[in-house]
Amino acid sequence: MAKDVLKRVYTVMDRARAALIVIIFAFIVVIGAVQIFMRYTPGLTPMSWIFEIMRYTNIWLVLLASSIGVKHGSHLKMDYFAHKIFKGKSASVLKLITSAAIVVSLCILIYFGAIRTLDNVRTKIQTLPISIAWFYAAIPAGGVIILFEYILVFLFGKHPFAPVDTSDEAAEIL
Repeated sequence: MAKDVLKRVYTVMDRARAALIVIIFAFIVVIGAVQIFMRYTPGLTPMSWIFEIMRYTNIWLVLLASSIGVKHGSHLKMDYFAHKIFKGKSASVLKLITSAAIVVSLCILIYFGAIRTLDNVRTKIQTLPISIAWFYAAIPAGGVIILFEYILVFLFGKHPFAPVDTSDEAAEIL
């Protein structure tokens, strides 16, 4: 029953994250295309704020998409190397140590990202009167989502809501 509630909450979060990624990516593509059009059209002056906003929104895009990478288990790993050197129980211990190091690193990232965000609430970006804290907030927000994904992996042994991937089975046969 608790897993059903968790699945419903996770589904809402996952859909919101996916929608936000699509919106941010579409925004970046559209304003980038507008900037290119204005740069190469005689008589039009490119907007100075577009490059800066594209750079900052990319931070949100990367951190949100990284959490999907955790869900699908698609981040770079050294599994082949680790399985060749460590067998049985030592492989499990290595996986536990690696997971603990990731969780500690994410906690540090979230903590210092939150401090950096709060310290810059009154700081504006160079080209628009927008607080840079909105963009710094991507670090703790993305870190929390990634941490949540890793906690799910840690609790269930693998991500409980990841789609079933048969390509891993084919790779193991080879």
